[in-house]
Amino acid sequence: SIRIEGDISETTSAIVDENITPEVRNRCQFFQGDACKLKELAQTRNLGNFDAVLMSNLLCRLPDPIACLDALVATVNEGGVVLILTPYTWLEEYTPRYNWIGGHRCPNSGNVIRSRDKLKQLMEDCGFERIHVEQVPLLIREHMRKYQYIVSEATGWRKKRD
Repeated sequence: SIRIEGDISETTSAIVDENITPEVRNRCQFFQGDACKLKELAQTRNLGNFDAVLMSNLLCRLPDPIACLDALVATVNEGGVVLILTPYTWLEEYTPRYNWIGGHRCPNSGNVIRSRDKLKQLMEDCGFERIHVEQVPLLIREHMRKYQYIVSEATGWRKKRD
């Protein structure tokens, strides 16, 4: 449903285009799960591996973003692509401060730790190479008269072949 204002919302539906064949429809699955347990979900739901993964405005809303990134090793095919969009808005209501990958200072040195730099290190440690970076504006509707304007950083990553 889409929030209109206060407690008022309208129910909406997604409709598959009639030109999409049943063969293609049967290759798509939608489900809700915990992105921090992606590896476990892939095994228990027998999802197999992916050629492409889109993580849109998700990373800084996870309680354990590194667990999600680590699971990409086991769930993305060699040569596969991961696209991560994130505004790096770290908030303790979503992610405990000790799990932030950036947006803070190193407790020992006092040096600034930037999310984009740490993300690059983590993804490279997982066997991915960065293939693209750009800033992507987006608008989030809160209700019919209130919107949030955000600029997310989009990074593309390709899993290296052995």
